[in-house]
Amino acid sequence: MSGKRGIVFVNIFALLLFGTMLAEVLWQNGLLIVDRWISDHMYHIRMEWLTPIVKMLTDMNGVLGAALFSVGVMALLFWKKQYRNAAFYLSSVLGAMGLFVFIKQLVVRNRPENAIIEIGGYSFPSGHTTMATAIAFALYFIFSQMDKLRPYRDLLCFLALGWAVLIASTRLYLGVHWFSDVVGGFGLGLFWVTAVRLLLPPVFHPSSQL
Repeated sequence: MSGKRGIVFVNIFALLLFGTMLAEVLWQNGLLIVDRWISDHMYHIRMEWLTPIVKMLTDMNGVLGAALFSVGVMALLFWKKQYRNAAFYLSSVLGAMGLFVFIKQLVVRNRPENAIIEIGGYSFPSGHTTMATAIAFALYFIFSQMDKLRPYRDLLCFLALGWAVLIASTRLYLGVHWFSDVVGGFGLGLFWVTAVRLLLPPVFHPSSQL
């Protein structure tokens, strides 16, 4: 994902992805076929030894985990005097959080009935997936500007995508979200972080490389 034209393409794709999921949820007033199928068959892959690991992973991108991680990122960026990048990261994370909270209250979709953990709030979009996507790709955009990491830009993008998909998968495994929730969250997070990237692109100063 490099170059302004490529980012614009991804931004439009992400918006369409989110918009499609939102339209399905609002207009169909029900579930996609894949939502119910995945929810009904998730128990096939649940294992006693795996569940604690999945809970740990999902908590890493929960409110507390994301907040502590972001404080660390901001501290590092300020220490290295990467103020523009700190503004980019903060705008990406806080904006994504504000969007998913607002949309949850707008849509008011109930969570699946077969969750294996206690959780409140509404279901669409997945806040964990939205934040995982925004945080991971914000870091990708920041660190892929570094000279020593530019040769590994594709790998960084793959890692960012992998983290978002992993967190989305934990939400499905735990039964706290429908499939369309996590797809919508991914689209929303990716749309927002690419929009911020177009408006406030991160730039590394050679004199203060990390």
